[in-house]
Amino acid sequence: MCNIVNHPCKICNKDLPLHLGDYDTEPEEVECYCSEHLPDTNVRIFTLMEDDVYEDLPYIPRSVIFPKGWVMGIRSLTDNARENKDKNFPNVAGDCTAWDR
Repeated sequence: MCNIVNHPCKICNKDLPLHLGDYDTEPEEVECYCSEHLPDTNVRIFTLMEDDVYEDLPYIPRSVIFPKGWVMGIRSLTDNARENKDKNFPNVAGDCTAWDR
């Protein structure tokens, strides 16, 4: 099971789709950042490798399009979140690349 939430960007409060794997991390254990507010350090960056369209999902408005190249950052705030960082990623159906900076 997983915990799927809209998590606000730490800076501008824009809703970002977040997948927290196996309920091992609570939403308050991470900070999320939209592409416009990515921090320079201590963040995992995700880039979508293909266009992705969500429809009929209760937690994301209908027909939200995440284009190829869409970017989001997740910062782990606790040891637990850092230990589970591979389970925590954007809730998009398409493949993402991930790297830490």
